[in-house]
Amino acid sequence: MSRVRIVTDSTAYLSEREVEENGIIVVPLVVNFRNESFKEGETYTNEEFYQLLRGGGVPTTSQPSAGDFVEAYQRIAEPGAEIISIHLSAGISGTFNSAKTAAGMLPELDVTVYDSLVTSSGQAFLVREAARMAAEGASKDDILTVISVMRHHLRILFMVDTLEYLHRGGRIGGAQALLGTLLQIKPILYVKGEIGVFEKVRTRPKALAKIVDELVNFCTEKPVEKLRVAVIHVDTPDKARDLAALIEEKFPGLPVQIDSVGPVIGSHVGPGTLGVAFTVVP
Repeated sequence: MSRVRIVTDSTAYLSEREVEENGIIVVPLVVNFRNESFKEGETYTNEEFYQLLRGGGVPTTSQPSAGDFVEAYQRIAEPGAEIISIHLSAGISGTFNSAKTAAGMLPELDVTVYDSLVTSSGQAFLVREAARMAAEGASKDDILTVISVMRHHLRILFMVDTLEYLHRGGRIGGAQALLGTLLQIKPILYVKGEIGVFEKVRTRPKALAKIVDELVNFCTEKPVEKLRVAVIHVDTPDKARDLAALIEEKFPGLPVQIDSVGPVIGSHVGPGTLGVAFTVVP
């Protein structure tokens, strides 16, 4: 077993196989919906949850408690072990702060809590690389150096069907939501620390074309094997496959992962959300 252990939260949306094969510990966030609370990744599949969401109701989400992280860290607290705990952006969730609090409660353990500044596929890129390096025996400092370079280059660009979910969840200002509704603007949004507007366009096809252009500009002249690209979607798998095929056509040999976003992030951006995450490994 590697001396460095990797912890993350459920919004990285890793597969069960990835988690098991790489010894990653996942601490789930919680969804509160229709008088029911459940841990993300349990109770409902993504498809089942979004079917319920389309039927009406306003879900809320909450971060894991510090106690949840204490339990996770203690579970892997072997002699000499070092822990890197990688989480969704502190600008959109209190998860990072819960993990920091937990680490402070365990001074006998070597825990580094790391803010990915993003979520979903972007967060997963960092977790996967950290786990890969840990399995190969890399030091904690070397792992942190590499994922920090990846984080620097990391971009997530996406578009939503409606700004309603972001507005009511408090993740975007009311004026922005109203503007988009009144003018039928389809803004391209980004995540880097917080959610913001990258560019305002009038139609969904134009927004998609701009996102692809940004990706092409980033990928050009970079070694394919060093690129990490994923298509992110919320309950729109057909459009995600079409977008992935378009990207692969432009960059033959580039593997493009298709990631379904789960209930926690999906509750805040809404069904129909589509985007891309990309970075490069140094």
